[in-house]
Amino acid sequence: MNKKSIRMILGVSLNVIVIAVGVFIIFTAGSKAYTFGHNIFDEEAVSSEAQARETQVTISDGITSKQLAKLLYDKGLVKDKTCFYYQIILSDYKDKFVGGTYTLNTAMTPTEMMKVLSCADTGEDK
Repeated sequence: MNKKSIRMILGVSLNVIVIAVGVFIIFTAGSKAYTFGHNIFDEEAVSSEAQARETQVTISDGITSKQLAKLLYDKGLVKDKTCFYYQIILSDYKDKFVGGTYTLNTAMTPTEMMKVLSCADTGEDK
């Protein structure tokens, strides 16, 4: 074999490897993005109605979305604090949370929890 053939074989091999790595990276990133989007828009409760447990949560007026997501995650009311944070950001309840003590349970979806936390003590929507 001459040097030209060897260079061509190495060049083609390198191109195939670069393309394969690129496809793998795109597939992995797409898969993670789909899973993240699915978790945000397909709301699921932490547990079923039969296995639900109630938890008292006290929030202050002006609580930030990140603080609320961390609080509910620490109390075991949401599965993923990052997903819940983005659910808050994308919801109609952003910046409408009313300070107080609330009883939430693990069978509630994130939207149901946000609805409760954005209502005054009278139970009416703001």
